Amino acid sequence: MVTKPEKFFRGSGVSSGIAYGNILKIDSRNRLTLKIPVEDVEAEVRRFLNAIEISKVQVQILKTSLEEKVGEEHGVILDAHFLMLDDRMFHSEVMAIIREQRVNTEWALMYTTKRLVQAYRSLEDEYFRERSRDIEYVMERIVMNLSGEQPFNLKNLPEDVILVTRDFNPSSFAVIDLEKVRGLIMESGGWTSHTAILSRGLRLPAVMGVADIMDSVCTGDSVMLDGSSGEVILDPSPERIENVRQESYVARTPVDAMPSAAPETLTRNGTRIVLRANTEWNHELLAAKICGAEGIGLYRSEFIYFWHRQGGPSMEEQAEAYRMLVNEMRPYPVAIRTLDAGSENILGMESAAHGANPAMGLRGIRLSLQMRDAFRMQIEAILRAACDGSVEIVLPMISTIEEIREARKLINEVRSRLESSGLKIPYVPLGAMLEVPSAVLMMESLAKEADFFCVGTNDLIQYLMAVDRENSQVAYLYKPLHPCVLAYMSKIAGIMEKVKKPVRICGEMSANPFFAVLLLGMGFTQFSMNPLSIALIRQAFAETSIKEAEKIVREVLTMETASDVYAYLIPAVSGMIPFDLSAWAKSINPDFSGKV
Repeated sequence: MVTKPEKFFRGSGVSSGIAYGNILKIDSRNRLTLKIPVEDVEAEVRRFLNAIEISKVQVQILKTSLEEKVGEEHGVILDAHFLMLDDRMFHSEVMAIIREQRVNTEWALMYTTKRLVQAYRSLEDEYFRERSRDIEYVMERIVMNLSGEQPFNLKNLPEDVILVTRDFNPSSFAVIDLEKVRGLIMESGGWTSHTAILSRGLRLPAVMGVADIMDSVCTGDSVMLDGSSGEVILDPSPERIENVRQESYVARTPVDAMPSAAPETLTRNGTRIVLRANTEWNHELLAAKICGAEGIGLYRSEFIYFWHRQGGPSMEEQAEAYRMLVNEMRPYPVAIRTLDAGSENILGMESAAHGANPAMGLRGIRLSLQMRDAFRMQIEAILRAACDGSVEIVLPMISTIEEIREARKLINEVRSRLESSGLKIPYVPLGAMLEVPSAVLMMESLAKEADFFCVGTNDLIQYLMAVDRENSQVAYLYKPLHPCVLAYMSKIAGIMEKVKKPVRICGEMSANPFFAVLLLGMGFTQFSMNPLSIALIRQAFAETSIKEAEKIVREVLTMETASDVYAYLIPAVSGMIPFDLSAWAKSINPDFSGKV
């Protein structure tokens, strides 16, 4: 028999383990778009609303099934889908397009999806960008129910299947026969996608971001994937298969063996750590509570704006959303970051979206101080919500002391106006994001104006290294463990100790156990992260002593290259923490291979 030559692909390993099997290729459907006569418009609206109701029932059934299969803390992911299906602003926008343009629902959904997805993907935060996929999943479900089509049947699968697809709706895990699926390969997706998070929870090896894989494979082809290295091998040789056969069937940790939520987080020597949740969707509050978050460390308020085709939400709409956050998280605090927008045109400012380098243009606090009426409206909504519980305000992209002074002046003006009308407002702490290098250098001066700081590590690294993470030609320079980045983080910790102001780590660094231990050793004790990462980081801290972490920091601060840091940090941390950190090691060092 003639053996096909091996063909190699490379993606991002997002869930560790080696898997071998036969490909099941799942492709998406194309949709037809039609103009409709005026007399059929209202019938089309009813068709849309009926598909919404069917979709809501389906999602609820899938959520129940998913919770039974992988645990309640993962089932809350589908609350995002239910929230969008139940969103009145979404309904109004789609119905307005149907009525105004006299088009079918498929077209209206496509238009709405494109606008929302573009807005999400224009954001700097990787986790936030990945949420755009949930919008696409929901829209696909509605379209499927409009046509009466059935989703691809994932129940009756052959043995030893490797799923290959452009995208994979996380709700599909609720109906899939996991005993027969050995791995997952996707053209899209990344480490922070919901599908990746669930794959890790299920211990299902997965590789995402594999370019052109769909055009290169057919159902039935043999394939091998390494969820740590990100390597995919089409038609692997018999010798290669035999070498890894013992690793192909990866043992999956039962969900009930995962660490449970605890009322507090302690290091091995008893140091108290505060773990909060980063959120942008209201449904994530349930995940935050289930996972034991002590409040919301960063609520990205951009979410509320994305359902509006023009302008922003009213003050009342914002206040209602913030009140819900506060009431759900009581007695814990909720930190609301004011609108961090600019490059995405969500406030109708075309000029803000067309700069040569929008990441360093009119965005964040700069935009808020230009559009003062919109800023005052948001501040009023936050202050009104503060009457219901503990609230903090966080100002994004602070680069000068004048910005925080001017923002506080406007906040005080709004407070005075509300109090003159008889509203009694408690003190609301004001925080500044540390994501621009100048803010770090001026941190002592800023501490005289700010009550606390949030370190946005994603942007700080980007600005510090002068690297656009979305530019594949220079993305290799985006290294959180570059000695310059570590020196800056250590500097922040030193100033934090001097000025006695709380500093919270809010970027992706806090959700990786290697980074988290390093930051702990620098002196940080407050972290905010994706809710589903909290259990992992809590367990990592429980295995770590402050003295050991401080020793690691002393060593890495003497090193001159990121490679030196990788080589030392990975074995040093994995030697303390008694569970498999291979996937996280790979996420910080693309050249890492093996297990830890």
